[in-house]
Amino acid sequence: MKRQVLIFSIIVLFVSVNIGSTYAATLAPRWPQPAWFAQFVNPAQPMPTPQPAPRSEAEEPTAAGLTAAEQMVFDGINRERAMRGLQPLTINYELVKLARLKSKDMAENNYFAHRSPRYGTAYDMMRNNGIRYSYAGENLAKTTSAANAVNLFMNSSTHRSTLLNARFNQTGVGVYQKGRQLYITQMFIGTR
Repeated sequence: MKRQVLIFSIIVLFVSVNIGSTYAATLAPRWPQPAWFAQFVNPAQPMPTPQPAPRSEAEEPTAAGLTAAEQMVFDGINRERAMRGLQPLTINYELVKLARLKSKDMAENNYFAHRSPRYGTAYDMMRNNGIRYSYAGENLAKTTSAANAVNLFMNSSTHRSTLLNARFNQTGVGVYQKGRQLYITQMFIGTR
């Protein structure tokens, strides 16, 4: 008999708890939030409008259609040529497109070489894009600033001879930034 009373008590307790919790869930809260409390709650703050990330020197275009970094390399090369009595190079925007493509390819595919696994050499790229030339060349730099690229070119006899070659009269500069690294490609052509 004690066992039956115990089982009956457990069942009654179980049913009471379930009925009570079900009933309590249907009731309105006992202490609604008073209106005066609302003045202490922070009103919903408008979300700030996301601002674009600051652009690096490799991305910001100048009036000439080059990025600031590309313009810096172009100006530096022409300054070096002028100091040596050479004619300045002019910008060829078809070469700029190819130079940008090459710089991006090197950065994204993690290589640094004159021969692209995807595009071949600079000469291949020029021919495949209909650029006609009598003479052609390419300089590459991997550095943390565009200003440093000109110094790197000038301190390398091979690069210096390319950028000071009197046969070249047009150039295209392409800069691509990956992290802090700038991949810089400068393509040169000479036409008779």
